[in-house]
Amino acid sequence: MGGAPRITNRERVLLALVDAPDFQDQYELPRRFSQVGLSQRLGMAQSHVSRALNILIEEGLITHKRKRVVGERRRVTTYSLSGDGIEQLHDLIEDIERADVLTLGDEGTLEQIELRKLVNGWTRRGGQQYPDALSLAELLREAPIHDGLPLLESPPEAVRPESDDLSSEAIGLHLELAELRRGQGDLNSALDHLDRAAKLHNKRGNPLGQVRCVLAAASLGAQIENPAALITAVENIREPAEKMDASLMLHDALLSSSPESAATLLLELPIDHPEVVLRQAELALRKGEKVSLSEIPKSLPGVTGIRQDLWSVSYLRIQCRIASITGIGWPIPTEVDTALASINNSSKQSHPMLYGELTLAHIKNPIFEMDERKRLLQAAWDMQPPLPTIGHIGFQLASLLSSAEAMILLLNLQQKFKLIGDESGVAVCNNKLESL
Repeated sequence: MGGAPRITNRERVLLALVDAPDFQDQYELPRRFSQVGLSQRLGMAQSHVSRALNILIEEGLITHKRKRVVGERRRVTTYSLSGDGIEQLHDLIEDIERADVLTLGDEGTLEQIELRKLVNGWTRRGGQQYPDALSLAELLREAPIHDGLPLLESPPEAVRPESDDLSSEAIGLHLELAELRRGQGDLNSALDHLDRAAKLHNKRGNPLGQVRCVLAAASLGAQIENPAALITAVENIREPAEKMDASLMLHDALLSSSPESAATLLLELPIDHPEVVLRQAELALRKGEKVSLSEIPKSLPGVTGIRQDLWSVSYLRIQCRIASITGIGWPIPTEVDTALASINNSSKQSHPMLYGELTLAHIKNPIFEMDERKRLLQAAWDMQPPLPTIGHIGFQLASLLSSAEAMILLLNLQQKFKLIGDESGVAVCNNKLESL
């Protein structure tokens, strides 16, 4: 027996690569061995995964190589274990399995027991199985501490035999299949796999993973059906940085459809954090209040790469919205073009929803002629952002197209509304089709 090892992001990434060496000779690797795949599988912000990977590379515990990955059009960087990494991982797994935990004994009193013996006992009594060390690590990580030891009073709710396996492998496979189906244009299947992955994350007690899967589905057009439940899930995230990231992502996804729920997410976050202040500014705009960006930095301090790109897009979107009200302060069009290029389909991190929202704000600039507005809207339409954003883009673009082109676009948009059961959207499409 021994004390439970500290399960940090570094250890979680290492555990997620346990079987990576088995795939290194394959022509195409599973997506879970890429940075994006690791982020989705572990329910971690990609910036945190990147930081953990860099630490592991510096320690000589993992290797990296650009290879073909399922669902990706181009080669991407994939990760595996080095010889030293395999050795250290074996020691970590042994420490996890032999960790001391507390549980309820037969007499109702707390007893100390080795984790693997406890889990084996649960399994023999018909409980869910934990087929890999990452699953066991998640148990330790989420368990409350009592007298210095993790407390596991009873097994988490077991799934029925016909239900999905709760292993991280199952979640990873659902995410890979979702990406594959999305690439094939089969959105319904992609949404089904994301829904399954979200439910598995929920049952494993990983609220951040659950939120990320729901948001990925929302980016493909799915409706967020229960915002209150997701807000509760975000509130249960313990790591402050991860909680901040999840809160902001969920806020952005809910802003158009449920602004009240979006506002709720900001209440428990640091009020002076720039990313919170910017979103508070947007909420104020929606209420018709006067807003200034003078106290908000144009560049996010201490941040580079994709996160800085996303910040620039959000900042410019608010700047455009303020300018459309005041008539002054429009950003330079080439600056907006650069920001849009950083999140288009050819970029490292495409973001259709933000692309569409910035475009909708940008085209209100009175300097644009009809042809330029048409070009911008067409580019945003090609990004295929989720509803309701693509609806606003489609209706404005249809008004600038020929009758034949507008009919094709509106029929396409009408089908999107039908898929999610939005009768009002279908009715608007019908009215516009009849007026052609």
